[in-house]
Amino acid sequence: MELPDLGKQCSKSECGQLDFLPYTCYHCKKIFCQEHFKLDDHLCPSRQDPSLDIRVPTCPLCEKPIPGSRNEDPNIRVNRHIQNNCVDEEKPSNTCRLKGCKAKLLVPMNCGACGLAYCVKHRLEQDHQCQGRKQLQQQGSSSTRPAHQKLSALAAMKRAGGGLKQQSNNNTASGNANRRQQQQQTGANKQKIQQLQAKANRTALTEQEQIELATLISLEQKNKDTKNCVII
Repeated sequence: MELPDLGKQCSKSECGQLDFLPYTCYHCKKIFCQEHFKLDDHLCPSRQDPSLDIRVPTCPLCEKPIPGSRNEDPNIRVNRHIQNNCVDEEKPSNTCRLKGCKAKLLVPMNCGACGLAYCVKHRLEQDHQCQGRKQLQQQGSSSTRPAHQKLSALAAMKRAGGGLKQQSNNNTASGNANRRQQQQQTGANKQKIQQLQAKANRTALTEQEQIELATLISLEQKNKDTKNCVII
């Protein structure tokens, strides 16, 4: 099955191979297969051009120049750039960190604000448009804010603690008063029971007194059961 619309033929007369991933020479603009895309392999006429060593190839996708060493094949360089999704390669560590500057750093000069190394020409903050000092100021303002918030929170906790302490004291006083009242009531009930039992030994109790005695004895027994109750 023939697919004439897919791929392109190599421009080298001795080859003519159909290549589905052809290379375009950025000097003569002709199409070649993988075996003949290099300048020497297809005898590119631009090899005799004296300005060949200083020309920089351009990416056909992002249209950005792709610099590199003179002894490196530009097609390989462009292909690597495209495979890297047209992202610029990381700058060498021994060059000025300012974008566009290629000065070599024989003696690196680190900026005190951003910490990056620059050449003599771009060593000052205003020369490399430093953003480090602004970031330090923003970090400083954001770090002081939590300190104020912590102080406010501590003050609120102290106020809340004082209120809880006062409430606890009030609850304790109220509980002591209820306990005393309960003890007084228990003592009065015991005294009333003794009186009714003594009267019952002497004479018969009225129906109302019998009901009262039974109620008091029941309350007394209930209080005893509550005291003896153990919660597990």
